[in-house]
Amino acid sequence: MTPTTKAKRFQSEHGTALSSTNNCKRSSSADSSSSTSPGFKTSSNKKAQDPNNRHANIDDEEGHAEFFFLLLFQSIEDSMTFVVSSISGVVAWSIACAFLANRLRQQSLEHPGGTAELWLEDISSCSQSVNFLGTLFVFTLVFRFNTCYSMWWDSRVYWGDIISKSLELAMMNRRWIKDKSLADRMSRFIIVYSYASKALLRGISLTEDKGDGSDLVERGLLTQKELDYMDEHPCWQPHYCLEMLRAILVQVHNTDALVFNTDNKVHGQLFRCFDNTIKDLNQLIGNCVRTSASGLPASYDAITMTSFFLFFTLASFVWSASVFWMLPVIVFCASSIIMLLIVMGTKLVDPFGYDKVDIPMEAFCATIEAQIIAIDKRATSGIMEDFATTTSRRLSNNHELRNSFEASVNIPKLN
Repeated sequence: MTPTTKAKRFQSEHGTALSSTNNCKRSSSADSSSSTSPGFKTSSNKKAQDPNNRHANIDDEEGHAEFFFLLLFQSIEDSMTFVVSSISGVVAWSIACAFLANRLRQQSLEHPGGTAELWLEDISSCSQSVNFLGTLFVFTLVFRFNTCYSMWWDSRVYWGDIISKSLELAMMNRRWIKDKSLADRMSRFIIVYSYASKALLRGISLTEDKGDGSDLVERGLLTQKELDYMDEHPCWQPHYCLEMLRAILVQVHNTDALVFNTDNKVHGQLFRCFDNTIKDLNQLIGNCVRTSASGLPASYDAITMTSFFLFFTLASFVWSASVFWMLPVIVFCASSIIMLLIVMGTKLVDPFGYDKVDIPMEAFCATIEAQIIAIDKRATSGIMEDFATTTSRRLSNNHELRNSFEASVNIPKLN
């Protein structure tokens, strides 16, 4: 089975948004229906309404990945002037050094033992010093890139936790809250929380054009009154959603809407589970905000670029005595690779934007929405209660079937 086929199979079975594109378009209407999720609106175009379909095609969906150099160009497109000018500067200097070294070589051949030959020997003797300087520069570059990559990786971990905590809260909501209207409202705001988090991390509001607010209203996840309130009272909108979830929990407690009444000892434990999960979601968005706002010190970038130009200025002069006209080729290749690492690290520092290397928050939000809708459908269909009672009794009477499953310590391969 090819990786493309596996991706399609996983998408069809689990309803997970697999695209990492930042241009997903959402289209729906305000027709009310209960076929998508309880209390949610749906469009007559079910394919457009389905969150699984609100993303662009995977790059290699047909087995043809985008051309490598096209992806490379797109990743540095907004920094192209800086990259080209920096590389051009050091290459131009290397050409001048190669020209000087070639003249010295010609003079040394014409006048053996003369000044030109001594110059070439002195320049070549500096190679050890340049190698030491290059080691320091590479260490600085690698340390910077690892720091940038660590921030990018942390952001993916945080969003992975947001997905798992959101789904955990949605399952507790449908299993433990018996009031349908309150459960529907909690499901809506768990979904809105993810979109509000995406908007906050990109420095926009849900009410703006790119903020998904109007689409959320059309899909019945927000009311126009709620969206207008967010517009009239600016705030960090993920925290508005979390506060709303806690307000719903208060209503659940006041109306005795949990599956266990207040006299049961389990009641307090369930309430604590809800509150702890909401607390975790609050901490996760705080971690994302910290990652987005911290960045790297400006002086650190200045030191990196200063080291870049100093190293290639000295290295070109020293290397010219041994490689001559091959120097521009070597300097061009080496400076291109290093400059790409510098630019890539700069992009990894803020992983919540629209760059190719940024995390696919649209896909994550669509995943949360799709899975919560699936949880709601299972809850309203009653299929889980049926499986939890009738199926378990049937399996308990089938001793041969129960013994046919064997435990394994092996980790299954998922690719």
